[in-house]
Amino acid sequence: MSQQKPQQQSKQVQRVAITKFPVEIGTRMIVSIDDLVNTDERIAADFIGVVHFEYLILRLPWVPGIRTRLVNGITVTVRLVSNGELCGFHAPIIAHTVNPALIVFLEYPSTIEKLALRQHKRFRCILPVQLHSPHGNAKGVIIDMSRSGCRVAVDTGDCQALRQTVLEDKLTLLAPLTHDGVLTSASCTVRNVSSESDQLQLGLSFTETDKKFWDVLDAFLGTVEE
Repeated sequence: MSQQKPQQQSKQVQRVAITKFPVEIGTRMIVSIDDLVNTDERIAADFIGVVHFEYLILRLPWVPGIRTRLVNGITVTVRLVSNGELCGFHAPIIAHTVNPALIVFLEYPSTIEKLALRQHKRFRCILPVQLHSPHGNAKGVIIDMSRSGCRVAVDTGDCQALRQTVLEDKLTLLAPLTHDGVLTSASCTVRNVSSESDQLQLGLSFTETDKKFWDVLDAFLGTVEE
C-alpha cells in the first residue's frame, strides 16, 4: 500500500570547511541581517560573483530601510539550497554600493553548514505544469521529479512578478500525472530558486496531505524511466 507521505529519515547538520565556494552564479539566497531590526525578515538576494578566499558579491533588492542597515562589520546570515542540500553560513559585511544596483560584498566564509534534503531517487522527465503562487500564475515544465519533490523551469517573460519567489514560499502545482491527462494538484514549498535570462528554475518539495495525491504520484513514478 502506498504511504501518504515520504518517510522521514534522520538528518544531521554538517559543518564543512570551504575551499572553493560551492555555489553557482545566479543562485537565489535568503539573507537575514543580524542587527536586531526586523529579525524575522527574509531578504531575497542573487549571488552574482566571488573572489575565492576574499569575498562574495550579492545583489539585494531595495526593501524599505535596507541601506541604513548595511553597516560594515555587521554579520548577515545567508541560506540557500545547492545540489540537494540546505546550506547556511554567517559572514560580516565588507562594503556595499548603490550604483548601478544595491550590491553587497561579504567576507569569504571559512565554513558552511549543510543539511541533506533529498531522500528519494530522482527521475528526469519533461512534463507540462501550471503554477499558482502569491506572486502570480505561470506555465512551465517539470524537468525532474522524485517522491520528495520536483524541479520546474518557468518562462517568466509573461510573469515577471514570479521572480520575487523566495525560499519557503508556498505554491500550488498542477500537472498531468495520470494516463488520461487530468491535472493533479499538489501543495508545494519552494526549496531552491535560480534564474538565468527569462527562465526561472524552482526546486519544490511536495507538502500535499491528500492521500490521493501520493497514490497518483507513486503510480506515475512507476512508469518513469531514468
